[in-house]
Amino acid sequence: MLDPGSAVHVRKLKPGGAFDYGWDGVVVRCDAAGIVLRAEFNVDVVARDFATFRRGDVFVEFYYFDRCYNVFQVSEPDGTLKGWYANVGLPAQLDDDAHQLQYVDLALDVWARPNGEFVVLDQAEFDTLLDEHPNLADAARRGRQALLELVSAGQLPRWNSDDRP
Repeated sequence: MLDPGSAVHVRKLKPGGAFDYGWDGVVVRCDAAGIVLRAEFNVDVVARDFATFRRGDVFVEFYYFDRCYNVFQVSEPDGTLKGWYANVGLPAQLDDDAHQLQYVDLALDVWARPNGEFVVLDQAEFDTLLDEHPNLADAARRGRQALLELVSAGQLPRWNSDDRP
């Protein structure tokens, strides 16, 4: 397990295992169940229909070693909560020695607003993934169901900005 304050490099992988995207974060908490990281958005601006992300936005990222999803709490640099971006994916894998975390993204995402409203994203891409990678279908469906139950119940993880390492 990594200590709070440790640097970690995150690697998001495509369903076939190829590298998709990477970024750096800092450990907030790490235990047998999962790891929580704090990272800053590292792209100038990404505007989507559901939200706009800007360089410096703070992501508190909740990864689980036994669940088929992860959840990113997104806030503006001043701490104002924007919402949660959640990904269906294979359970995260941590290499303590390399200070590296990786997960396989399974296409379906959910954006949840602070008021409880949410939108499911990339459903068509998710359906295609199920057809193209039948070996991942069970995990993908379990992750989707568990994530939507969590979002619908308003039980997404939340980290207080005062809880920094």
